[in-house]
Amino acid sequence: MTSLMLISAGLNAMLGAALLLLWQQDKRYPYVRDWGWSWILLSMGLTLGLALIPEQQEGWLYDLQALTASSCIMGSMSLQVAGARNYRGLVWKLRQWLPLFLGMMISIVAMAGIDHSYAVITAATYLLFGCWLCAWWMGHGGHSGERFVAACFVAAGLVHASGPLLDPHSRSPITHTLGLFVQTTLSLGLILLSAARAHAETRRQTDRFTKLAEHSLQGLGVLQNHRVVYTNPAARAIFGFDPGAKQPNDLVDALVPPELRNAARDRHQRIIADPNARVEWVATRLTQKGEPIYIRGLSSHLEWDGAPAELMVMIDDSSRQLAVDALRRQALHDELTDLPNRNFAVERLRELTYLGAPRFALISADLDRFQLVNESLGHAVGDALLHAVAQRLCKRLPPLATLSRLGEDQFLVLLEGEPSPEVVQCVAGDMLAMLESPFALEGAELFVHMSLGAALFPQDGRDGASLLRAADSAMHKAKGKAGASFLFFDPAMNGAARARLEAEQSLGKAIAEREFLLEYQPKFSAGSRQLCGFEALVRWERPGRGRISPAEFVPAAERTGQIKALGALILDMATQQLREWLDRWGQVLPVAINVSPLQFDDAGFAARVLEKLAEYKLPPHAIEVEITETAAIGHLDRVLPQLHALRRQGVFCALDDFGTGQSSLTMLRQLPISTMKLDRSMIDPLPEAQASAVVKATCALGHSLQLAIVAEGVETESQAQAAEALGCTQLQGYHLGRPLPAAAAAALLAKAFETTASPAQLRADSMPTQPPSV
Repeated sequence: MTSLMLISAGLNAMLGAALLLLWQQDKRYPYVRDWGWSWILLSMGLTLGLALIPEQQEGWLYDLQALTASSCIMGSMSLQVAGARNYRGLVWKLRQWLPLFLGMMISIVAMAGIDHSYAVITAATYLLFGCWLCAWWMGHGGHSGERFVAACFVAAGLVHASGPLLDPHSRSPITHTLGLFVQTTLSLGLILLSAARAHAETRRQTDRFTKLAEHSLQGLGVLQNHRVVYTNPAARAIFGFDPGAKQPNDLVDALVPPELRNAARDRHQRIIADPNARVEWVATRLTQKGEPIYIRGLSSHLEWDGAPAELMVMIDDSSRQLAVDALRRQALHDELTDLPNRNFAVERLRELTYLGAPRFALISADLDRFQLVNESLGHAVGDALLHAVAQRLCKRLPPLATLSRLGEDQFLVLLEGEPSPEVVQCVAGDMLAMLESPFALEGAELFVHMSLGAALFPQDGRDGASLLRAADSAMHKAKGKAGASFLFFDPAMNGAARARLEAEQSLGKAIAEREFLLEYQPKFSAGSRQLCGFEALVRWERPGRGRISPAEFVPAAERTGQIKALGALILDMATQQLREWLDRWGQVLPVAINVSPLQFDDAGFAARVLEKLAEYKLPPHAIEVEITETAAIGHLDRVLPQLHALRRQGVFCALDDFGTGQSSLTMLRQLPISTMKLDRSMIDPLPEAQASAVVKATCALGHSLQLAIVAEGVETESQAQAAEALGCTQLQGYHLGRPLPAAAAAALLAKAFETTASPAQLRADSMPTQPPSV
C-alpha cells in the first residue's frame, strides 16, 4: 500500500512538473500552470497521507499532518477547477474560489472533530463534484480530445467517491490503484490537450500573420546573407514580378543598381549585427525589366529559421518622388524655354562664391528691341523666338557653360572651369555669331541682335548679387552701342549707377513741381462693352528729356522712399480730375489708382485717402485702390488693416496682377477686395484650351467670393470674347482702349453718360451683387 502511494505521488509530481515546464514555454495559457500546480499539490497530499499510516488517532502532529494533506488535496481540486474554467475562458479569480476553499476546509475539519470517517466522506464528496464540474466544462461542446479528458475527470470523480465506500478511511488498494491509472491517464490527456491547443493557436497565429503579409499593400522582404529568402506578393509586384511567382534570390545583382550595392551591403551588415537596429532608407532600385523606381523602406533585425536576417518593409514612392522632382524643377526652371531660371542661377552663384573658390565668369545676355517683336507680332511669336534662341544657345555653348533665363528676354551664361578672359571673349563671340542667321517663325524670318556683358569672379564681385550687377552693367553699356556687342565689366561703368542716382535725386524736384501727369485707360463691362471705369496711369514728362517710363522712375521712387510723396501726388491729381468730372456731369465712374506696398507702411495712408475724398466731396466709390498680388502677399500684415479701413468707408479695393503670385484661397478671403484683376499672362494665351481652363477656374473662384473680375491685356477680339465667355466681368486692354489723356477720357466719359442713365447702371453687370464681408 505504501509503495503504491509513493509511486502515485511521485508520478503525479513528475506529471505536474511536465505541465509546468510546458507552461514555461508559452505563458499565454494559464490553465496549464493551474493543472501543473494541481498535480504537484496532489502528490504532496498523497505523500503526507503516508505519514498517517498506521493510523494514529491521538496527538497534535497527526492532526496537523491530516489537515495539511487535506488542504493539499482540496487545493489540488480547486486548481483543477480553475484550470478547466480558464481553458474555457471563464476566469476564476482568487476572491471567488478562496472563500469556497476555506469553507470546504472548515467543513472537513468540523466533520473530523465528530468522526474521521465523516471528514473522509465530506472530502470525497467535494472531490467528486469538483471533478464532475471539470468534466462539464471540458466536455461541453468540445472536440474528441476534450471529451476524452472530460471522461477522465468523470472517472477521477468516481475513484474519489469509491474511497469511503471501500474503506472508511479511503485506504483501499483498489481506490489507490484505480487512482494511479486514472490520474496518470488524465495527466497525459491534459498534457496532450494543452500541447495540441498551443500548436493550434500557433498555427492560427502563423496563418493570420501570413495572410496579413500576403495581403499587405506594403512590400515585405527578408534577407539573409544578401539573398532574398522571402517576399510577399506586394514586394514582388513592386519590382515587376508576377505576385504568384517565385521571388528572386539575388537581391544585389537583380534589384540594386551597381553604384548602390555597397551601401545596401553595409546596411545589411549593420542590421544583422544589431538586434535593436531600425534603419529608414530611401533609394533607387531596379524592376525586373531594369527600370528604376524610387523605394522608401524600413529595415529591422529579424530571427529567421534560427539565424539573424533583415526584414524590409517597402513602398513604391516613385509617384511622390516624381511629383517632388516636378515641383523642384518648376521652381528652378523656366517653363517657356525649359532652362534653369533666376532662382537656380542665384543659388548656384551662392554655392560658387566662397572664399578661395575657383575663378568663373558670368555673361549677361539681353535681346535687343525684343519688346518690338511682342508689340508688332504678338506675344506668341515673342515666346517662340525666346524658345528658339534658348535652343540655339544650348547647342553652341561649351560643356562647362550653364545657360539660365533670368526673365523676359534676358539670359545668363555661367562659365565654370576657371576660364580666362580670352575664353570668355571666345564664348561671347560664338553667341553673337549664332544670331547672324535668321530665325524662321510662323512663316517669317526674324533677325535678332543681342547685347552681352561679362563679369569675372572674384575681381568684379565677391558675391552673386554684385557679380550679377556687374554683368548687367556691362550688358546695359553694350546695349548703348549699335548692333550686337559685347563688353567686359569696367569699374568706370559705375558711372551709370551715378546716373541712376541722379535720376533718383531729381524725383524729389519733379514731385514738388508736379512734372507728372495721369493718363486714363478705360475699363468696359463684359458683354455690353459699356464703359465702367478707368485706371489712372502715371507718366513723367521730364523737362529736357521727354517722357520717362514708369518702369524706371517707380522703382527709383520705391528705393528712395519717395513713392509715398509720388502716391500722394497721384491721389491728388486723380481726385482733382474726378471733382472736375463730377461738377461737369453730376456723376463719375470709379478711377483705379495703383498703390505701392511701401505706401502702406504709413499707418495714416487710409485716413489720407478718405480725407482727400472728403476734401473734394467725392463719393467713396469714386476711387478704387489697386495693389498687386505679389505685394499683398509679401506685406499682408501692413496691407490688411489699411484695406479694411478703406473698405469700411465704401472705398473699393482691387487685387492687381492676379496669377503672378502665390495667393491662397485663405488670403483672398482675408483681403477686403471687391475686384480681382487677371494678369495679362493669363489672358494672352486665350482662347487656348489650357489657358481657358485656368481662367474659367479663377473666375469661378472670384464669383464664389462675390468679386468683379477684370481681364487685363485684352489685345484681340478673340481674347475679349473668350474672357467674357469664361466669366470675366470687365475688360481692359489695347483692343478696347489705350491709355488716354484727361481730355480724351472726358470725351469718352461724356459719350458713355449720354447713352446710359447713371454710373450705377454702367457698373451693374460688372460688380458683385453685394460687397464681401469686411
